[in-house]
Amino acid sequence: MDFLIEGFREALSLLGRGDPVTYHAVAVSLGCTLTAVALAGVTAIPVGAWLGFYHPRVRWPVIILRLGMSVPTVILGLFVFLLFTRRGLLGDLDLLYTRSAIVVGEFLLAFPLLGTLAHGMATSLSPVVIETSLTLGAGRVRAMLRALGECRGAIVAACLAGFGRCLTELGIAYTVGGNVAGDTRTLPGAVQLELTRGDFAAALAPGIILVALAFCVTLLAQWIAGESKR
Repeated sequence: MDFLIEGFREALSLLGRGDPVTYHAVAVSLGCTLTAVALAGVTAIPVGAWLGFYHPRVRWPVIILRLGMSVPTVILGLFVFLLFTRRGLLGDLDLLYTRSAIVVGEFLLAFPLLGTLAHGMATSLSPVVIETSLTLGAGRVRAMLRALGECRGAIVAACLAGFGRCLTELGIAYTVGGNVAGDTRTLPGAVQLELTRGDFAAALAPGIILVALAFCVTLLAQWIAGESKR
């Protein structure tokens, strides 16, 4: 247990001194995750809500959303890698091993999650909300937006769940970001790298921040979901 206690002391010392490597990883993680979840939110939530409110006869979009939640992050990373590699479809964009590639991968991770949660919210909402809006002359899109306004809290909680999912993932960031120091290294990547080097304290410092962020996001999502139900 002595090495664990000493590791915690050294990790807290690194955080207290403002270790630039650690805090740069914090900035990269937060920046990529916020961008990916924001993009997924403005696209996946309307798609999921539309499928839930209007129940189209074609069921495969809902099935794809649900299946997308079970795809391992390393497979998503491999897909983005093949897309952006020199011989890939979008290889000319030269995005491999950049933060943009991480954002794309995390977007693909968050999209099915937010879409499925939005679909669940839409199907559980009373159809009277949509029917009333349509009766008053609103179009389908406007009626859907009004209905989504009735479950704002649940939508925010869903986005926070997507944020926590993307913040803690490693497979995508490692595969398409390259874990480059001072550029694309994220908090999970920093933890993994320092562990392979055998530097427990250096791995624990970003780990503490990662756990703290994930814990805060989870608590906030639970609180917002509870307030929404009340």
